[in-house]
Amino acid sequence: ARGVQVKILTYNLFWWNLFGKRQGAGGSASKLIAASNGQHPFDFMGFQECENINWVIGDAGLLGEFETMPGPHAMCMAYRKSAWQKLADSSQDVGEDRWDQWYGTRAGMWARLQHHETGQVVFFLNHHGPLPVDTGGMCGGEATAFNLLKLIATTAHAGDVVVLVGDFNAGPETETLKSLRTRLHPVYTGTSFGGVDHVLSSCTTVLSNRNLGSGGSDHDALETVIQL
Repeated sequence: ARGVQVKILTYNLFWWNLFGKRQGAGGSASKLIAASNGQHPFDFMGFQECENINWVIGDAGLLGEFETMPGPHAMCMAYRKSAWQKLADSSQDVGEDRWDQWYGTRAGMWARLQHHETGQVVFFLNHHGPLPVDTGGMCGGEATAFNLLKLIATTAHAGDVVVLVGDFNAGPETETLKSLRTRLHPVYTGTSFGGVDHVLSSCTTVLSNRNLGSGGSDHDALETVIQL
């Protein structure tokens, strides 16, 4: 599988505002995705605050190219069908918001995806972290990180390349991220809200990172290319 380049997107879509109040704002987020995909297609996309993945991918004109996966807690994922097949997928709660900013529990949404050409499997995990920001939620950042790592340890198979993306609601110097970095390599961190959007991986070969801008969201879309 050496030499396979994998392009990844993580993007919090600010759904209640961008798609609720502004009805997509003329497809602003979708146009951002389409423009980047046109240069070199994405392999995997992880979305947070995404209540209708087909609206987002459809407005980008990419429904024929990507398999879309709605998940719990307004998380969604998509993968490029021509290059990957899904072996398994599910989700599991890994945290909960603290009482003073409580929206509910928080999950990790995952899929095991196999590269058609090489057989290499990627364990792609999407997460939207607990509130308040930088606290780790009800049980703290260490517990949230432990639950994510436990999910990976009990679900990914030996030989899988792990890619973890999302809006963690936690900056790079929080217990959440420090704990995750004991097992996964930091690949890319955004700038929104002090840097709460992250990509981490078991893979150390990072070819490029790019901040694609907000596309009308209150978070920036992050693009990463790694080499397996």
